[in-house]
Amino acid sequence: MLRRALKRSINKREGKSVIVKDESIKKQSRKEILGDRQPKDEAERVLESLVLGGDEDIVRSLNQQTQKIQEDKTKHGHRLSVSQLTGEHRKPAWEDDDDLVERIEVKVSKNRGLCRKEKKDLSKKEYTSLLKAQFEKVSATPNWASLPSEKKRETLEDEGDSDVEELLHRTGSYLAESMTLPKGVLQIKQCTDANKETSSKSKLQSVEFHPTAQVLLTGGLDQTLNLFQVDGKNNPKIQSVFVDNFPMHCCHFSTDGEEVIMGSKHKSFYYYDMIAGKIVNVPWIKGLEENHMKYFEVSPDGRFLAFLGKYGAIHLLSAKSKEWIQTLKMNGTVMSVAFSKDGTRMFSFGNDGQVYVWDMNTRDCVHRFYDEGCIKGTTVSVSPNNQYIACGSYSGVVNVYDMETCLAKQDPKPLRAVMNLTTPCTDTKFNSTSEILAITSNFSEKAVKLVHFPSMTVFSNFPDGHETNLRVPLSLDFSLNSGYFTVGTNKGHALLFRLKHYGNY
Repeated sequence: MLRRALKRSINKREGKSVIVKDESIKKQSRKEILGDRQPKDEAERVLESLVLGGDEDIVRSLNQQTQKIQEDKTKHGHRLSVSQLTGEHRKPAWEDDDDLVERIEVKVSKNRGLCRKEKKDLSKKEYTSLLKAQFEKVSATPNWASLPSEKKRETLEDEGDSDVEELLHRTGSYLAESMTLPKGVLQIKQCTDANKETSSKSKLQSVEFHPTAQVLLTGGLDQTLNLFQVDGKNNPKIQSVFVDNFPMHCCHFSTDGEEVIMGSKHKSFYYYDMIAGKIVNVPWIKGLEENHMKYFEVSPDGRFLAFLGKYGAIHLLSAKSKEWIQTLKMNGTVMSVAFSKDGTRMFSFGNDGQVYVWDMNTRDCVHRFYDEGCIKGTTVSVSPNNQYIACGSYSGVVNVYDMETCLAKQDPKPLRAVMNLTTPCTDTKFNSTSEILAITSNFSEKAVKLVHFPSMTVFSNFPDGHETNLRVPLSLDFSLNSGYFTVGTNKGHALLFRLKHYGNY
């Protein structure tokens, strides 16, 4: 009945009339609607009309509701709820007694929020705010609940780059000439320790950044080589490699960054192939009268491994095959070697106070000069731009020379004598732009200084006393683009610092 009434209403609305010409079709339609049921008697039809209404009443009600929905949509311009369409307001299924209480008596403290000390009469709204504040103190807002603008603000605050946020609020031209590193005060920030996830249990003899990736290696006397992904916040560990009975005194990446060479107190040494994921032992080389293979350097061109021997011997090995090539000999005891940026020259420094210059193509000593005032040389380094040579001595003085002058004279005058260390200088390192020289001594605590170039003055704010865990520095290094600076200590910490003047890495 309802289907016929709706069909009749639609046809009337569309201006059509339904005429059943064939009586058989009429009977068939009635049979489809009723099925096997018997036709209703008069009393049942009257009762149905009184309860549900007749066909005309149903159609009229549907038309009224449809018209009302169209009017409400036109008026409000948005989707309405059922209660708004029907005009009825839904009542709550139940009511709690606690919802009827306007004020609550709770135990609070002015200093610690919720606590069992004092009783205070609060409204429901105040009590809810107090609970929310207490929860936010204990649990930080999760990342999924933070807006993108809030995440960006937190990132800028964590990095300390508040100037970036201020810059993004202005319009205009941001193009300007690149500025050199200013002297005096260095913009530096201490980050999470690079090896916080897996701290060394002994002295950290070596720290070094990967030549191309954001990876840092740490090696020490605990016989473990660790690799970390450097991001300044979490610094997750990539891998740990344990070498039994092999305390690591010196570790370096290969020039291509695919291997890590490790030196120790033994006559043999190891290297870790990161591509194959295996440790390879290089056995004792016949003909080398050495008790250990502790200290060495890798040439920047990837040709040589220079191991420091006794009696002034420098053993050159092939960086690829690890085979012995030649042994160079200098007077006295060799304490340190350094290569030029292109690897064509090698500089060796020893206890006789002379710096030897070697041509690595012919492997001959082509020149030597005296370090002014030096009694016992300890370390030598060359700037990446091949402009400066830094020579550290046992007296703690670090002399900085001009490269061309050193190659032309046997007794050159230093451009500057840095006397900020009071104990023997044990390590020197230039950054990638040749604007910072790091000098250190492992004879005293916090003996680390950063020298600005070309003014050759020491930055006054590092270390400033606020660096935690900076005990006795044993090793140091700069990242690829000088964005990070790390110091390995005698307590096994790889301290990480962010140099804001440079890029992220």
